[in-house]
Amino acid sequence: GAPAARDDSQDDSAHGPPSPPRLTIPTLQDPDDPTDVATAYRPASESRSRRDPRFTPGTMLGDRYRIVSLLGSGGMGEVYRADDTKLGQPVALKFLPHTASDPVHVERLHDEVRLGRQVSHPNVCRLYDIGEWEGNHFLAMEYVDGEDLSSLLRRIGGLPHDKAIEIAREICAGIAAAHSLNIIHRDLKPANIMIDGRGRARITDFGLAVVAEELAARNEIAGTPAYMAPEQLAGGTVTHKSDLYALGLILHEIFTGKKLFEGAKTTDLSSRRSAIQSLTSGDSRGVDPAIQRVISRCLEENPEARPSSIHAVIAAMPGGDPLQAAIDAGETPSPQMIAAAGEVGELSPPVAWSVLVLSLLSLAGVLMLFPRTMLFRLVTLEKSPEALVEQARTVIAAAGLPRTARDDSYVLDTNDDFFAAAIKSSSPTRWENLDQQRPGVFLFHYRQSPAALVPSNQEGRVTAHDPPLTIAGMTHVTLDMSGRLTSFTAVPAPSQAAADAGAHLDWAPFFEFAGGDLERLTPVPSLWPAPVGADATYAWEGVFRDQPSIPIRVEAASHQSSPVWFKIFPLSTPPSKLPSDDPRGSVIFNLVTAAVLVAGVILARRNLRRGRGDRRTATRLAFVVFIVGAAAHLLRADHVASAAAERLIIERGLAWSLYRAAEVWVLYLALEPFVRRRWPHTLISWTRLFAGRLRDPMIGRDLLIGTGAGLLLQTLFMGGALLPTLFGQPALA
Repeated sequence: GAPAARDDSQDDSAHGPPSPPRLTIPTLQDPDDPTDVATAYRPASESRSRRDPRFTPGTMLGDRYRIVSLLGSGGMGEVYRADDTKLGQPVALKFLPHTASDPVHVERLHDEVRLGRQVSHPNVCRLYDIGEWEGNHFLAMEYVDGEDLSSLLRRIGGLPHDKAIEIAREICAGIAAAHSLNIIHRDLKPANIMIDGRGRARITDFGLAVVAEELAARNEIAGTPAYMAPEQLAGGTVTHKSDLYALGLILHEIFTGKKLFEGAKTTDLSSRRSAIQSLTSGDSRGVDPAIQRVISRCLEENPEARPSSIHAVIAAMPGGDPLQAAIDAGETPSPQMIAAAGEVGELSPPVAWSVLVLSLLSLAGVLMLFPRTMLFRLVTLEKSPEALVEQARTVIAAAGLPRTARDDSYVLDTNDDFFAAAIKSSSPTRWENLDQQRPGVFLFHYRQSPAALVPSNQEGRVTAHDPPLTIAGMTHVTLDMSGRLTSFTAVPAPSQAAADAGAHLDWAPFFEFAGGDLERLTPVPSLWPAPVGADATYAWEGVFRDQPSIPIRVEAASHQSSPVWFKIFPLSTPPSKLPSDDPRGSVIFNLVTAAVLVAGVILARRNLRRGRGDRRTATRLAFVVFIVGAAAHLLRADHVASAAAERLIIERGLAWSLYRAAEVWVLYLALEPFVRRRWPHTLISWTRLFAGRLRDPMIGRDLLIGTGAGLLLQTLFMGGALLPTLFGQPALA
């Protein structure tokens, strides 16, 4: 039944809007205490009203529960201690009142179990199941052998400071467990907090709890008025911050032993304001100032002025490390708890200036070492890219092909064969006079095609081998930095008529393009097949005039008396194979990548199902990866004039960016919970960054230290590469 009307000055009936909201307030057990409502585990007191229990000790409910004793009774029903004969452990059975067995109250009992079972935490009482015995609906829950906080405070007054801090932290931890699941308790008060035999706080009674998303569909005022936030009393929007208001009142009682609101102050907002303004006087004077600030912030009338979350309250509590406490308790700190950790991240001025000076000195060191350690700074570009393009077109014209085509592109790349040979050399001067060595450490690749050059790589950049030479009329010319020919490849057109293989083919122009200084050329059998269709092959061995000690080999091929391939390479080093010639490396890489991704999907799914994954940060990180990847692709890609080809390039770029974002999302959800569980302190600034706290001192501190460390390591790396030169050895590659 509905609670009877009572005098507001002596009980805690709610004040709210005059009409629509429905009032849901527990009936009093102790008429002398306006906050003393029935709870699951409160022991009977002398002042409580007695009722004849519906069950006597020894009563068996079915073949499982044996009634031991009545723990308490009131408008919310009766609570018995019982023995679970099947599991051999004590339980508490909460029965609905005889007058509250209608479907609405039964459904509320189901809601309490449904929500309460989701919260698994050492500081929250566990709910087991619901049952029915001869029309009596009951809830089976953990039996806590102890005393509720309300009774304890009435008996001894305020708790000692250290114990009060401990109890306060445990209450906050239990609230955090519920809030992490988006559950709002709505009836937090000392009577709903048990102190067990080991002195540990346990939050009970989720009878009025609700998921935040479901509040909009409920038109009711629920809770205990003396602990209800102003917005609850007014029938306004109830949020997680409404629980923080009740928490502030509980903390005040824990540290002072006195209720802040009594009598008319229970529901009168003006009386509440005056009581809150007097927190720094009277009984609160001996309370730690940090605790006073926490209480005052929790009791702000405007919800927006209260702490942003329960984790902010935990972080503001004096002493201790909430993250380490969570680890010690076997819990995984939530991302919100990590972001709200009490560490400020400020650096003292001497340390900050020292790091800044070290960063600037390291930057100066990088700038000084850069010309001596970067390979491209050791080679002079004798000709501009435009001049090299013109030279490549001249080679193409000499082969009987058009100088220009629909699309062309060029790229400067390293000569892997030459670089590998240089690394093997132990000469102290191996990195000197690179301009005079042939064919050189850098090569200029010019690509030409009668159709749009559409690469398939992730960057969307035309390379020496992407797109492959598959279209008739495609050409690829490679020059050294002096403009001398090192290779030429052309895709022949389909045969139109028969021709004598190799008839009237003069290779002299190609030798001239190669520098005209090849000597002692001796025809030899061809060893390497041409990369394009050919009906005749040629090969010579000789030396460069200015480097007679380095033998070279020239391979060439023709198709229908037209040159289609010409390549020069040292005899000591075989020509590089095309990537498609040896797929083993890419196959192994793809298999390892696929295995890592599959393992990541399994771990991410497991973490999400267990509620461990930080979806918000993972999604934001994936979004950043996608935006940066897509922007980088659009800026770096080799765009073409063909609308269809350009659309393909853009689609590939977006697809690769989306794939990378999805990969990051999965791997983050797979690995981050393990890092958060073991090393949560390493994620504080990271979590704050993705929470949008860009001006946070810890983020600035870590950026400064990270930048300084990176510049210092780069300086040491560059200096280490030059260190062997002090002992007459070549610099490291």
